[in-house]
Amino acid sequence: MVVFGAGAVGRGFVAPLFSKAGWHVTFLDVVPDLVNNLDNAGGYFQVVVDNTGRSDTWITPVSAINSADTDAAVRALASAAFAATAVGAAHLPGLAPVIARSLQERQEQGKGPLNILLCENLHDATEVLRAALNDAYGAETGALTGLASTSIGRMIPHGVRDASNPTTIEVEPYAMLPYDAATILGTAPEIPGLIPVLDGFAGYTDRKLYVHNMGHCMLAYLAHELNLTHIWEAVAHVELRYLVRAAMMESAAAVAIAHGMPMGALQHHVNDLLHRFGNRELKDTASRVGQDPVRKMQPDDRLLGAYLLCRKAGVPLQHVSLAVALGARRLELEAGWDPAEVDSYLAAHLFHDAATDDKGVALLNDQLEMLRRGAAIQEQITRIDADYIESWVV
Repeated sequence: MVVFGAGAVGRGFVAPLFSKAGWHVTFLDVVPDLVNNLDNAGGYFQVVVDNTGRSDTWITPVSAINSADTDAAVRALASAAFAATAVGAAHLPGLAPVIARSLQERQEQGKGPLNILLCENLHDATEVLRAALNDAYGAETGALTGLASTSIGRMIPHGVRDASNPTTIEVEPYAMLPYDAATILGTAPEIPGLIPVLDGFAGYTDRKLYVHNMGHCMLAYLAHELNLTHIWEAVAHVELRYLVRAAMMESAAAVAIAHGMPMGALQHHVNDLLHRFGNRELKDTASRVGQDPVRKMQPDDRLLGAYLLCRKAGVPLQHVSLAVALGARRLELEAGWDPAEVDSYLAAHLFHDAATDDKGVALLNDQLEMLRRGAAIQEQITRIDADYIESWVV
């Protein structure tokens, strides 16, 4: 098993799944010290933390190769039974040249196709890498490699916290990795925790982005409003938990309608996520979860994307609307956008094709204006309640 990236997802999620099933894991990474430490030790510690304590596991056998040594990287991929990427969406196309070379070697050696799990928070990860691979290979690569999307649900906020053991990584207990098994070429490996989805994988990607990521981000921005540092502090606050759960349920209903997923299972997922957000030992901060509001406020990302999905599905979105308002306020405070610029951005991306949605525009404007003047959380709840009451009037 070859894993591109020995960071949080690579060490904290992908490698442990395969290692536990008896696979040897080879990391490809660009950080020399990390590569040397992993390769010399032949393993590393994974520490599972929750509110009941900690549990250490030695992940082995492991080796590591510096990605700058492209010949060694190509050889590793040419002989691999499986591969995965965990490098971050921006770096995904850069992997194409070395993968393309390995596919050529596999062809020359008479080996079968290489399947690759794409463990990236990117909606169209398979399309991005496929296009880059075809360019690098000079031909269509669909018969040579299967590219499988995944839904990364495990929270790994800090990575390294032990300076004396820089490869040690801390994670939450949750360790389920759904993947799009329909894109695998040949027989998929049977790995505990690696969940094959043969039909309708788009529902899992939307669930991750518009329920998990949206709720997590909304909670972080609400924490900022109350000057709370940690995510667990925010989810323990009754009013904040109520608002976030309501937004997650609105988005979950939209996902259920869009993809035919059972609402009961989605409701359980929401409740499970809120419980996991309360993991104090992860020490996850609102600053980390809410960072980069410009990316998080893109039209197809967690906040605006959830709003648009809810509106398309015809479900209530009063609480998701507040999530958008919170994101808009972060654009003003962190990215330096002026209010007029923010208002124009929201109008262009949320209401350009819904000019008659005066009620939705009014609610979002009111929610954002209340944030701008520092209104109490209870005022937001009262405004949402008023919006529901207005819907009773025919």
